[in-house]
Amino acid sequence: MSRVHEPKRVIYYRDAENEDYAGTNIDTKTIGADFPFAPIGAIWRFFAFIAYYVIAIPLVFFYCYVVCGFRVKNRRAIRKIKSGGFFLYANHTHFTDAFLAPIVAFPKRAYVIVGPDTVSIKGLRNFVQMVGAIPIPDGLRGMASFLNAIRLRTEEKCCVSVFPEAHMWNYCTFLRPLKSGSFRYPIHLGVPSVAVAVTYQQRKLPFIRQPKRTVFISEPFFPDDTLSAKEAQHKLQNEVETFLKEKLDACSTYKYFDYRKADETENA
Repeated sequence: MSRVHEPKRVIYYRDAENEDYAGTNIDTKTIGADFPFAPIGAIWRFFAFIAYYVIAIPLVFFYCYVVCGFRVKNRRAIRKIKSGGFFLYANHTHFTDAFLAPIVAFPKRAYVIVGPDTVSIKGLRNFVQMVGAIPIPDGLRGMASFLNAIRLRTEEKCCVSVFPEAHMWNYCTFLRPLKSGSFRYPIHLGVPSVAVAVTYQQRKLPFIRQPKRTVFISEPFFPDDTLSAKEAQHKLQNEVETFLKEKLDACSTYKYFDYRKADETENA
């Protein structure tokens, strides 16, 4: 019989919507209207192809499948998106979440909407953009260019991934509140979406404590053009939220990190 490990770490939180446990400590740069959200030059595209398909994709597949024990369920759902781009919504529980879209969408190109810190690492901005990072701007002035970049990538029939929980909680096994604004993109652009739930299970090998991951892909969600934009956005959020919560509740069976509400613990 395999030994059941106790959680490696217990974390007490107070605000599930706004606290962040990424622990990157990066000196974040300002992302303004002049930021190149979607470079399109021929030289850039050439090196981006090399960076993505020759360097990043082999490393991503090896690390996720061999090291992290990824298993992907219902990949055939992606084939139901006949043409064009789509959005991917996932819970945010590890830095490898950035690799979900390349795995799910392959061989399609994938991009990920990220915070400004991702493109603030000195000397790596060009590379992380080449492998798919699209940073959120620091104000309304950059929003038009940001949205145009997302439109361009979907028109190129690519996948764009979004983490509606906004903050990363390592190995968290429950769904946190989702930002409603994250669901306006597919409605505005008229493209489908899928939800992707990353769940955690204990590995059977006794000398490996880090959990394996089973990744569940939903059936596609298509914008409901019989509703107003606001109603369609709300419907999409409910569909994504329902799928993620059901899969996490049913299939995340091992807590590598145990997150506990601080006030509930103190009153226990």
